[in-house]
Amino acid sequence: MVGWVQVMGMSSSLGGLVPASAAFRAGMAWPSAAPDFEVFLKGDEEPSPVTVHAAGDATLGFSGVGRLVALLAEALVDLGAREDLRALGPHAGLYLVLPDPEARGFTTQKDPFEEDPDEASERIALLVDRLVKGTWQALGLPAWRGSVKAFHAGNVAFAQALAAAGEDLRGSKVERALLCAVDSFVSPETLTLLHQRERLKTPGMATGLMAGEAAVALLLVREPPVEPSLAVVRVAQGRDAATLDGEQPPDGQELTRQVLAALGPWGAEASTPLLVSDHDGQYARAFEWGMLQVRLRDTDARFERSAVWMPAKSFGHTGVASGAVATALTFRALERGYAPAPMVLVLSSADAGERAAIHLTAGRKRGT
Repeated sequence: MVGWVQVMGMSSSLGGLVPASAAFRAGMAWPSAAPDFEVFLKGDEEPSPVTVHAAGDATLGFSGVGRLVALLAEALVDLGAREDLRALGPHAGLYLVLPDPEARGFTTQKDPFEEDPDEASERIALLVDRLVKGTWQALGLPAWRGSVKAFHAGNVAFAQALAAAGEDLRGSKVERALLCAVDSFVSPETLTLLHQRERLKTPGMATGLMAGEAAVALLLVREPPVEPSLAVVRVAQGRDAATLDGEQPPDGQELTRQVLAALGPWGAEASTPLLVSDHDGQYARAFEWGMLQVRLRDTDARFERSAVWMPAKSFGHTGVASGAVATALTFRALERGYAPAPMVLVLSSADAGERAAIHLTAGRKRGT
């Protein structure tokens, strides 16, 4: 057992945790035209707009680090409505899931013309410093006094953070763990990079991602809370030799291996799990998803009956925050009783080859 999710908060194009979950359940989305980015299609004299899933007023006018601060602050306000963040003392750990600024086209420097270090670890360290200070100041909270760890390995970064937080809780290195995941793809700089790499869905390219942005905050604890919660049963991680941007798309074998590892022993009477995928419309991810279906059904025919959720349909591509978004939707669905299965597997595939699966289930309140 990794731990129990006590409380969660979220910010997204569909709002906080409660409205966003309700909208996703209803199959809704709130896309809009990117305000400062257009593309020219062959033969057209006028540019065409590109659709994104932006968070709206919360991020209006912000870019780069400031945009991530605005998103994370909104998610922590949402969480703070259910849990007093001031009660988190120096024995709580902070686990940040962040993008590499270079991969999003911005720098961590206040002067946009000042370059970041060449090493990704140094860029992440600078981003952590600005993000934590900026967010806590924006919320009027005292400076964070606990330990801080950062994770930036693409879509699997949230699974890595969850596993690390669970290990620290079991080892009594921290009393509680605050996990924060935030990412944004809707700025003109990021959209330009995606378009140049032919990864962006446009009127002229159907097999691409729709850019989104989101932040999720959750409190992970060692013991079951008094109220019913979300149990993180297991996190499985591995690496595929094939990258998502390679010449040959992944064949789904490694992701299948991690799904089965996260699932663990599966009794004959057990219900089929809900699969929550980070598939976002890109060809390589579609190929891997299709191969995964074939391999899982060859392993156990019951997988044919598994319900499937794809949050990117409602929120767009949310990068390193995608696993956290999936977990938030699961948390609310199990809490409210509308999840199609009591057992959920959150699947994540990073561009560089890392694969992860998170096994979630409805937790019971203490004493039951």
